[in-house]
Amino acid sequence: MDVRQIELFCRIVDRRSFSLAADEMHITQPAASQQIRSLERELKTTLLDRSRRTVTPTDSGQVLYRYAREILALHERARTEILDLGELVAGRVVVGASTGPGEHVLPAMLTRFKGEYPGVSIALQVDDTHNVVERVLTREFELGAVGALTPRPELVAEPLAHDEIVLVCNTSHPWAARDGITLDELIAEPQIVQQQGAGVRTVVEDHLRRAGARPEQLNVVLEMGLMESAKQAAIAGGGVTFLSRWAIQPELEHGALAAVPVEGFQILRDFYTVRSRTRVLSRAAEALLAFFREQYAAAG
Repeated sequence: MDVRQIELFCRIVDRRSFSLAADEMHITQPAASQQIRSLERELKTTLLDRSRRTVTPTDSGQVLYRYAREILALHERARTEILDLGELVAGRVVVGASTGPGEHVLPAMLTRFKGEYPGVSIALQVDDTHNVVERVLTREFELGAVGALTPRPELVAEPLAHDEIVLVCNTSHPWAARDGITLDELIAEPQIVQQQGAGVRTVVEDHLRRAGARPEQLNVVLEMGLMESAKQAAIAGGGVTFLSRWAIQPELEHGALAAVPVEGFQILRDFYTVRSRTRVLSRAAEALLAFFREQYAAAG
């Protein structure tokens, strides 16, 4: 067994697919199948059940998966500690973020961090909240940043920045001139929502339930992917929508959108950093996390 084989095996189990795991490992599916057959010959057992639409581990495969995760964690820890022996903080950190923090908070923060740590290379990838969390747990991202937090025992979360989610409409909409609306009016009005898995949608639906309303009651006329597409649809007059205040400040200032208060329905939240509880962070990632903590404390 070598580390690449072990990593491939774990990815197949995680994704329940040879093709998805092969894509992530940047190899062909036949090459992935050959690697697993080689592993099975070495261990003299069948590790994966390929008879169903999704690949599942056999009893032997479950045993290997348990130990394989420990082996990968130890390999990562050894590599991280060896690379961190140098005096200067350097290296590469891959950060995943949902659209709120990824497009409106992190670019400026990461630029300031880069000024303090020029030896650190940073890659930022934007995805929806659900996928960011999953990709942190599968170790594609060393750190994540999300706007909606679902507590999971394998995650460590810390606050990153304050945010408010506000209802907005086109400035020609009748609500643009009003001081506020009721929850009943909100439910009846044509609404633009973001896709399932988006942080804003998750937070808004949670607050609706707490207010005694069901998300299914909303008059949804458009489902528009993530934050930018929902914002552009609202500017075009497609309906009202909830957006992060971080995402709409320029549009509010220039009159492209108007914020509409909803009586008794204020949504304040934090953006959060997330990381795997079992992963040993590189020195560069630790420095970035410490920088995030300082920025959050300074913002009050």
